[in-house]
Amino acid sequence: MSDNNNNNYLLKIVNISKSFGVVQALKEVSFGVGKGEIHAILGENGAGKSTLVKIIKGEIMQDSGSLIFEDREIRISDPLYAISIGISMVHQELTIFNNLTVAENIYPNNVFITKIGLINKKEMIKKAKENLALFGLDINPVEKVAYLTLAEKQIIEILRSIALKRKLIILDEPTSGLNDVEVKSLMKILKRLKNEGITILYISHRIPEVIEISDRITVLKDGRYVGTLKNENIKESTIINLMVGHEMDLLYTKKTTDEALIKEEYIVLKDISKKNSIHDINLTLHKNEILGIFGLEGSGTDKLSRIMFGLDYFDKGSIGINKKDYRSIYPEKLIENKIVYMNKNRKEAGIFLDMTASDNMAVPVLRKFSKMNFLSYDRVQKYTESFIKKFGIIIPGSRTKPRNLSGGNQQKLMFSICLGTEPECVIVNEPTRGVDVGAKAEIHKFILELPKRNTSVIVFSPEIPELLSLCDRVMVMKNNTISGELKGESITEESVMSLAAGSQNNNNI
Repeated sequence: MSDNNNNNYLLKIVNISKSFGVVQALKEVSFGVGKGEIHAILGENGAGKSTLVKIIKGEIMQDSGSLIFEDREIRISDPLYAISIGISMVHQELTIFNNLTVAENIYPNNVFITKIGLINKKEMIKKAKENLALFGLDINPVEKVAYLTLAEKQIIEILRSIALKRKLIILDEPTSGLNDVEVKSLMKILKRLKNEGITILYISHRIPEVIEISDRITVLKDGRYVGTLKNENIKESTIINLMVGHEMDLLYTKKTTDEALIKEEYIVLKDISKKNSIHDINLTLHKNEILGIFGLEGSGTDKLSRIMFGLDYFDKGSIGINKKDYRSIYPEKLIENKIVYMNKNRKEAGIFLDMTASDNMAVPVLRKFSKMNFLSYDRVQKYTESFIKKFGIIIPGSRTKPRNLSGGNQQKLMFSICLGTEPECVIVNEPTRGVDVGAKAEIHKFILELPKRNTSVIVFSPEIPELLSLCDRVMVMKNNTISGELKGESITEESVMSLAAGSQNNNNI
């Protein structure tokens, strides 16, 4: 099936195929991207989206097929050539220069040059301020990017692409670190760019967002082209059915709680505070409970998650674990107590991208497979393969490096590493960040099964529907403290947002 019959295309993808060893990432994919349109690409993790956009950007070469850009066939051999003809890309895994200023990150190619060949920093800072104003951001252009939040870094990278006025901008999961206000700002900017004739190729797993912003939607599945839909009164169920081949009724179904199973206190935070960070945090996790923690960007959720796993210290209060109070904790102490933590950033603090999957699995449980200081690779391989099968990880073999896996399969590998330690508690930070609906449903299923294995769970997530489907209770944060607690039928999108952004402040609704 093809979509290359329209002559008004900026880019035509014609019979593109690409293999990595025995894995066929793309199989004769063909469709067109219209001039001045916002064209979304959807598909499960492993559908071939990332491979395709890397080919368009010149990061890898296709095995066969061709790209036609502005009515002429081109061979994009490297990213610099793509940039020279007007193609830029914002990756899901950010390429931010932490040691440079905000202005230098927005304009890294020294586009502001004086007559004598020096960088015109005054003009650069002025233009950076103008671009930041598009998002309503009060960020100093001369501030180092290292001190910004993840969401702010995401916006800076998007602004870099927008500021250079490319003909085609590829956005890969551009809203994964943004809150609702920032997402709305981005949507307005993209519509403005579209009206200026710039083409946007938009890759996202957030279907409502895609329906809101796109003119047309192309669906890939298992490396093949499924179809291109015109976005006119389209339903989520139609898109999901094309992506996964069946309905996803499991996703975002409201959870029912068996309160008889979750009476005993397990982790108790009492008056936890840290100067210039969080203050007066009080919360309780019960055994066999899934507790959700929600807050908008800057509410303190990230700070709290780090403190709860001992990655940061607290000045005041105590943390009780199994009825024993601690005035200070550190990761080794938590691990001794069978508590593990899954970071939201796979790239920086989740997995070793250039070690094999089996080596990643073995790292936290080396003693289990060691005898007299010798490691049994056969046992490690069997152990890894059992988790690959259990979690449905799509991977050529246990010796494959995670760098070569899709985001969803990297995420499932991270879960495997955590659960292989046989924890009594798992703290997960944004468990489905950057994964598709199919992988999201699988991960939700894994999490919901944990209390049945006597494992308690704390879920930090910016997605309210996700918390509704997973959690027995939800604690909401605002202004670096707990603004309220919700449980049972009182957990609704409206009540959560009221506590997170409104004037309401009720500790037990």
